[in-house]
Amino acid sequence: MSDLQPPQGTSEPEATPDPGSAPPGPDSTGAQVWDPMNREWVEPATVGAVGSAGVAGGAGGAPSGPVWDDDREAWGDGRGHIFDDERGEWVDESAWDDANWVDDVYVPVRADDGGPSRWLVVALSLFAVVGLFVLSLGWWVRTQVDPGNAGEAVALTIPSGATTADVARLLETKRVIGNPTVFEWYLRFAGGGPFKAGDYEGLRQNQSMGSVIDVLDRGPLAPPVATITLPEGLWVAETRQRILEAFPEMDPAALDAALAQYSVPIMPEGSTNPEGVLFPATYPILKSKANDPDVLLGEMAAAFERVSVAQGLPDATAKLEGAAGRRPITPYEALTVASMVEAEARIPEDRAKIARVIYNRLKAGMRLDIDATVLYALGDRKAPLTQSALRTDSPFNTRLKSGIPPTPINSPGEASIGAALAPTEGDWLYYVLADENGTHYFTNDFGDFNRAVGEARDKGLL
Repeated sequence: MSDLQPPQGTSEPEATPDPGSAPPGPDSTGAQVWDPMNREWVEPATVGAVGSAGVAGGAGGAPSGPVWDDDREAWGDGRGHIFDDERGEWVDESAWDDANWVDDVYVPVRADDGGPSRWLVVALSLFAVVGLFVLSLGWWVRTQVDPGNAGEAVALTIPSGATTADVARLLETKRVIGNPTVFEWYLRFAGGGPFKAGDYEGLRQNQSMGSVIDVLDRGPLAPPVATITLPEGLWVAETRQRILEAFPEMDPAALDAALAQYSVPIMPEGSTNPEGVLFPATYPILKSKANDPDVLLGEMAAAFERVSVAQGLPDATAKLEGAAGRRPITPYEALTVASMVEAEARIPEDRAKIARVIYNRLKAGMRLDIDATVLYALGDRKAPLTQSALRTDSPFNTRLKSGIPPTPINSPGEASIGAALAPTEGDWLYYVLADENGTHYFTNDFGDFNRAVGEARDKGLL
């Protein structure tokens, strides 16, 4: 503490250490002292009692004059008392310290002036800062989810094995979205994915994430393909030529090597001739695989297997028991019969009848005498069937050789395979073209057959 010497005189000092509290000391004459309880200059003997402490004023123990305590920022009497300005009475220094010191640090207590508390102000300030941050974050997220004003179209390719995070980064690279992390969180909220590998269209720069997910969920574009259609009845050489025309990037030598290795279960052991088993159909092949003959031939082998099993070709021997007499018909021979039916029939209704004629002639021990086998032996579909042509020495020439040719003479379709496995009941041994629509006349009488041949020639059908 420090004694503050009052100015001489009876008037109040020019300044006080604490506004609203006592002046520093007695008047200039020394005849009066400041009574902080009553807030006035009084005779020393009349200063009021010291509150509940029971210290009498005046000569009995009242303070002779106020002393300013710099540490406590309050008036003291120099004898262990502090004047509590808020309560308007003297209190012991220990009571004052207990009420106004925290963790050994003096905290001066001011009277409540009715304004907002300091903690309320701090709390409101923090709330305002947090609110502003949340609003700013929400606005930023919204601009990421839907930036508006979608820009240029973007082509996107998702590679095989790409994760959702990989796709998000690809979209960011293409400037479709602005933030891959926000996109991943949006996916969890809105749903979508996983996304398939492939090429996508319909995406734009600065596109809303919702519409991006819609595009990706629809899946990639169908990969570009090259298509080849192989009709029924083609020879291997004709099939080879059509393949090379449809796929100009394919190496002919590679195709020949693949054909030499081509095999399906129905083929005889050791056979390297794919005649009859290159199934006729339409094949879409990925352009990226169009130069690989094994891809196309694999599709053809698979198609042949599906059809042959569906028609019961592997069970041909049982299905055709007795059709050719005691001679059993193997599945491969049934396929060869189907190839002759494919070459001879002009309308669907005649297929199963022609098959029956073939089996009846085999049963009777007759040559098949099918002109299509002669043309196959000659290797020329348009060759005139002269007498010398009919005498061509070839195992395929059924005008000269008995029995079934050693291999099919073309690639028969499913209808002809079905006809060879289920011939129509009948005793016919002969048939000849009867009209321009392709209908054949069937008979079991040779004389009747010759008559029908004459009529066909008269019509210009032969």
